Amino acid sequence: ILDSIPDVPRTHYVDHRIYTDPDIFQVETDTIFTKVWKFVCHVSEVENPLDFRTTEVAGVPLIILRNEEGALKCFVNVCSHRGVKFEERPSGSAKAFVCPFHRWTYDTKGACINIPRSEAYDWCGLGKEDMALREVRIEEAHGLAFINLDDKAASLIEFLGPALDGLLPVLNGQELEVISYNEQVLDTNWKNWQETNHELYHEYLHVVNRRTGLIQEGYYDRRWHPHLNGHASIDPITPDYTKMPGWGARADITFQGLTPAEFRHVTLFPDIVLLCRATNLRIDVQVPISADKTLIQFRGLGVKGEREEDRMQRVRD
Repeated sequence: ILDSIPDVPRTHYVDHRIYTDPDIFQVETDTIFTKVWKFVCHVSEVENPLDFRTTEVAGVPLIILRNEEGALKCFVNVCSHRGVKFEERPSGSAKAFVCPFHRWTYDTKGACINIPRSEAYDWCGLGKEDMALREVRIEEAHGLAFINLDDKAASLIEFLGPALDGLLPVLNGQELEVISYNEQVLDTNWKNWQETNHELYHEYLHVVNRRTGLIQEGYYDRRWHPHLNGHASIDPITPDYTKMPGWGARADITFQGLTPAEFRHVTLFPDIVLLCRATNLRIDVQVPISADKTLIQFRGLGVKGEREEDRMQRVRD
């Protein structure tokens, strides 16, 4: 590794250490991921009362759930007693959560409802009412649920601004649900993935993009549109998917609000990408683990209640 500084202005190169240095990663965790709104799930993943799913943000284990009253809640997935993670399952349904360590129990409102041999704590005046789970801010916009570890942060709507405007016809035009979910841990820094997902240089390396997109009129006229808070969107394009052998036109089941086969793309700071390719909306979310390791979550969304053949076509697309 070369430690010398290139003989060019500091604004003309990127120091490789931003992708490798554990200290820089810690600064990013402390100053970015604990301060911004992070997408955690689509509301269809916790659609019914008592549904839950777990995730992690900035190293903090979280549980997102819908309580008996139908309210969307988020709590730190850690028992108030000895700091043990009380829910290991990625998703499910539960009326209560029991810590496997000492069986302390919590309801879907975060209240502690049982402490075995609670009389042992009488001497210090500690009771169940003092031991509720730590609640985390959670807000929903257009079917997308975000959390923020910073209680003083501005609202989600303020944070998003107009960044999602280009996708609102899709997000609000029909009832959507997650139709596929996949995740993978990659040996890379989170910024590498995010940059690749929204820069257009790499499209030249994809045979699909070369055949279906680069040949289309207007491809090279598209412009990126920066938004406040680090978000960005790009002008739409209509690829010709029939140019790829074995593929169809994607016109019959294009989402409401799009022209047939239209492609739209939005990036949300710091590490979320929404890719809408006519018949399906893919959301890529990152869970940074370390300077050189990142968990990527892929969600595919389709129209709720659609015909089985249309659903299978969206999954294939």
